[in-house]
Amino acid sequence: MRHRIIALLALISVILLMANGCSLTDIRKTEPAATTTAGTQVDVGSDLMSGISAEPYTVSGQPPDTEVSDDISRFAADLLIRSSSNKENVMVSPASVFLALSMTLNGARGETEAAMLKVLADQGLTTDQINTAARDWLHLLEKTDGKTSISIANSIWFRNGFSPSLSFLQHNATYYGAGARQLDFADAAAKDTINNWVKENTQGLIEAIVDQINPTTVMYLINTLYFKADWETPFLQHETRQRPFQAPNQTVTVDFMHRTDMVSYFNDDQVSGIVLPYDDTNFAYFAMLLPEGTDPSAWLAGQDASVLFKQINTWISASEPTHMTLALPRYKVSYDDSLNNELESMGMAVAFGGQADFSGLREDGNSGLYISEVRHKTVINVDEKGTEAAAATSVAIDESAAWSELEMIFDRPFIYGIMDLQTGLPLFAGILKNPAGQ
Repeated sequence: MRHRIIALLALISVILLMANGCSLTDIRKTEPAATTTAGTQVDVGSDLMSGISAEPYTVSGQPPDTEVSDDISRFAADLLIRSSSNKENVMVSPASVFLALSMTLNGARGETEAAMLKVLADQGLTTDQINTAARDWLHLLEKTDGKTSISIANSIWFRNGFSPSLSFLQHNATYYGAGARQLDFADAAAKDTINNWVKENTQGLIEAIVDQINPTTVMYLINTLYFKADWETPFLQHETRQRPFQAPNQTVTVDFMHRTDMVSYFNDDQVSGIVLPYDDTNFAYFAMLLPEGTDPSAWLAGQDASVLFKQINTWISASEPTHMTLALPRYKVSYDDSLNNELESMGMAVAFGGQADFSGLREDGNSGLYISEVRHKTVINVDEKGTEAAAATSVAIDESAAWSELEMIFDRPFIYGIMDLQTGLPLFAGILKNPAGQ
């Protein structure tokens, strides 16, 4: 039976990261470069990992076990569902966000650790189990083979004068291959150094993840993920032509790639969709259409996060080669979001406030640290040849103001002045009785 599938309302563009076993070269190969792409010398700071090496371990070569995979799947779906509300184009990389938060988890303690574990792994896993699963997943994902390239990089950037916990550094070296550098955050060039690292490790797709460094920020934990793969069967460029696309509240005309061929197809009473394998068939792109008039965000909001991606995988597994005419938009979109609201609503609110306990991040064991922002950027380019995509996730850790039992609240009349400290003579002096008066 001939089916005509025109992907006008593609719900999700997600890369299925289901690689088989592959070797992972030292992830710390992504140490910050000493120059920018323009060749300007950049201070990359002191290397805090110089005396720390990853502990030896045996790579399983297998995907995380079912319990862990189910947790990551639920986290991915929950993040997508919450990110999709009130936005037009949405693309998140749950893998990037999961890895950045998992690195941060190694410094969390008490209620903060429990809350983060609940968000990342709802089935009672420990931090060590999360670390092991993340390490195994990293080894499965990272590869450069023929027409497929996947690279993952992790880094931690500390403010000068901050003394990180050696145990925290060791865990992130062993499980995440993270490099760690110390920079002068007061220097405007510090953010350029961090952003250059992100740009380098996303092949220029993401140029910056840090806009400015706040005076209270003491560290950034950053993950990057880069994916590039050719289609198993490329689209023919001469078949690309313009068609109307019905966007919310307007119709736009864009380039569509066309193919009349056998394409893997799935269909049930909820969705119809296609699966396009890449040259490395461990990876595939899928696109799903909902019944006409159904809003994708509303549909997602009604799904159970614990089974959403399981269901999508079931549809993909059940897809069958079907002769059809396929029209898929050629597109390049970028996405930039602060994930604070999403993660707070998922159950991590304690990590973002003054009650957070990240005492495991610092050598002295004191707390006073909290997550100020989880910034997430993605870019995807889908064309006739294949797909190129990148993600960057930054977890900014800030330091709370020093706490003291002493309080001085000037809520009644007081004496004030401006003193010349060189001579001890006042330049101005007075009494304030009514701040609202003349």
